[in-house]
Amino acid sequence: MKTIAITLVTLFLSLTSSFGQTSKDSLLVFIGEKIEVKYIPEKSSSDTTILGKDTVITVGLKLDNRYRAKYKILQVINGSFRQDTITFTAYDHYGEPAFSKFKTVLLFVSPHKGELYHEKYQYFDLYLTADNKWASPYSRRYTNDYYKDKVTIRPEKISFKEEVSSPISHLSEDERKTLFPKPYFDIKNGNAIAIYGNYVDDLVKLKKQTN
Repeated sequence: MKTIAITLVTLFLSLTSSFGQTSKDSLLVFIGEKIEVKYIPEKSSSDTTILGKDTVITVGLKLDNRYRAKYKILQVINGSFRQDTITFTAYDHYGEPAFSKFKTVLLFVSPHKGELYHEKYQYFDLYLTADNKWASPYSRRYTNDYYKDKVTIRPEKISFKEEVSSPISHLSEDERKTLFPKPYFDIKNGNAIAIYGNYVDDLVKLKKQTN
């Protein structure tokens, strides 16, 4: 009899299905500056053995990738947190969490059994404006058909202190129009430059309306 070991990686339901159901006071929303985001290996759950006539297949279910994140808190927007740094756990099915690619972000964290967890995939990358406020470029949440009837927040012109742009030369024409639509972005020299966006207060409202 031969034995075949198979690791099955499955996409579990978003942690927001449980952690997202928190009261307004328990949800911690803050502007954070990245210190460290580190991958933390996690053991597979109990194996399941499937017996066949000549084969034994062991199926191990593996959770999403787990990361430990440490951030400096620049400003608490909702909730209460007394320390100037925060450490929390983030799960992501696709690898390193997207929020970790940016220096400063608006993050949403919830407590669960004495631990803090990032609300899965929920964040806004932030940049200083000419008047020293924090804002994020135009969000695709506006164009999501599922949310379009719920969203009342609209993008506004933002004067960022430094140019906020993304390279687009590797994208197709359709991808450019979808990801960086006009007039919200100005296309110059192979880059999409942010023209519209929202300040933090509206970003929090937008998150709630598209949750």
